[in-house]
Amino acid sequence: MTDVDSSSRPADSGPGSFPDGVRLEDPGLVRVWTRGATAALRRERAAIDRVNVFPVADADTGTNLYLTLREGDLAVAAASAGATGAELLATLARAALLGARGNSGVILSEWLRGLAVAARRGGGAAELLTRAATSARSAVAQPAEGTILTAADAAAAAARAAEGSVGGSAEGDTGPLAVVSAAATAARAAARASRDELHHLRTAGVLDAGALGLVLVLDALVVAAAGAMSGALSGAAAGVSEADGSMDSVNLDQLLEPASSSPVRGVPAVGGTDAGALPHGAEAGAGALELMFVLTGPAGATADTVAAGLRTALGEVGDSVVVVGGDAGTGTGVWQAHVHTDHLDQALAIAAEASRTGSLAQVHVRHLEAVAQHEWGVVAATSAPGLAGTLAHAGAVVLLTGGLGSTIEALTADDVGRVAASTGARRVLLLGVPDGPADVARHLDVDEVVAVPTPTDVHAVVALAALGTLLPIGLPDELDADVRATVDEALAGLTVTSVRGDAAVEAVRAAAGPETIVVTALLSADVPDGLPDLLAAALTERAPEAELVVLATGRPGDGVCLGMEEEHA
Repeated sequence: MTDVDSSSRPADSGPGSFPDGVRLEDPGLVRVWTRGATAALRRERAAIDRVNVFPVADADTGTNLYLTLREGDLAVAAASAGATGAELLATLARAALLGARGNSGVILSEWLRGLAVAARRGGGAAELLTRAATSARSAVAQPAEGTILTAADAAAAAARAAEGSVGGSAEGDTGPLAVVSAAATAARAAARASRDELHHLRTAGVLDAGALGLVLVLDALVVAAAGAMSGALSGAAAGVSEADGSMDSVNLDQLLEPASSSPVRGVPAVGGTDAGALPHGAEAGAGALELMFVLTGPAGATADTVAAGLRTALGEVGDSVVVVGGDAGTGTGVWQAHVHTDHLDQALAIAAEASRTGSLAQVHVRHLEAVAQHEWGVVAATSAPGLAGTLAHAGAVVLLTGGLGSTIEALTADDVGRVAASTGARRVLLLGVPDGPADVARHLDVDEVVAVPTPTDVHAVVALAALGTLLPIGLPDELDADVRATVDEALAGLTVTSVRGDAAVEAVRAAAGPETIVVTALLSADVPDGLPDLLAAALTERAPEAELVVLATGRPGDGVCLGMEEEHA
């Protein structure tokens, strides 16, 4: 087993010990690295989740890093056997960008893109790591020290020093192992120091979650480079072998020092809680909703301008702004944007404006306090932008499929699978998702997927209400296998009618009666003023004890969708 901890590097890992011919972008090395790093993040994601306090204590950094890198690993595994290392790094970066989850995942995807850009230009290991760190930092609107960005900078500086110690960037003299070993050691030291650099971490008594994730990624790179060097030294054929169990040492044992009072190995108890998770909302930013979207448009000279413009505009309506991506090398640009906001309508308008000459994809919204680990997660698809925040507040991760006045690409099973996995739940309920569970399940690391047809948005609203999804709990665990039965029972008593404008008042008078218990009215943007009051009066006249729920869809026009629920027999 190759030990990758900084205190016990292989004795022959110094400059001058390795032969020419092996580079960081060796295709076999790239494949082993992505596979090993993904495995390490999957194994350690719960520990990383539990120390996640910055920028928001939403306990999902480890999961987001894993899901992001997993997308890249799947793409690399599916790549042609003849692909070059530079091509594999480009494949890795693009898939990670498209599949990036959360603030940390988006930053990691841009770090990978920096590697790919430098590899395409023929740079050495230090140049690759330097470009990766620079790209990651430039993607963040307001970089903070003591984070994954600091760890990336430290790794890059150490890599440059390692190459320069024998003069110039003669990678044939140093070998990539010496360079990446120095980089991983520096990243580990930066992660250790993060608690003293960032107030949020010092208050909670933890290390930065994103920096810990990068330590795993770099340590896995050390293992892959060691395998490549071993093969070269022994005269083995080109490519990298993976020794059984070689990734076991890529873990956080030396960083998460044992603490008997902690609910997780090595993680200090925080705020007096013994629940095993950090308190939701602790040191949270100004934005309660997380919006992410993928933008595709023209590249060329405008690529950097698009990213900078998005960062500025989103920074005016929220925080934790990260925009990554750029020229994909095919005449088009692809960007992934991330923001925490309390002004979802304005943030969506910014996305729509940016896509006037392109398209949007994977537009998803979630409430940051609704992401606690729980048994069940919910994914809801809707074309009503005004409902996205409402459904997210109810505990669902929302996929927006239209309603922005711009092109939103059709959902794929991959899109749904990524978002479902980001719920952090072992079992997932799909509302309004066009693909069935069989199509989605193969993309997930979950135990069960339950798809419920919801032909209208009223069906989705009623289904969530029936499940009692109140923040920050998520779906109650005691629902267990009765989730489908609970939703089916609620929808069985639902009658949906679509009308226009004032006709909704007469529709309520005609349909409501003694058995009516709830009327849900979804109003488009151009309905007559005062319509909610008229609907309330009509319902009081026909069913005085019934409840009226009025929600805005954000869609243009004067359409009204009415859902009538009757008391079950």
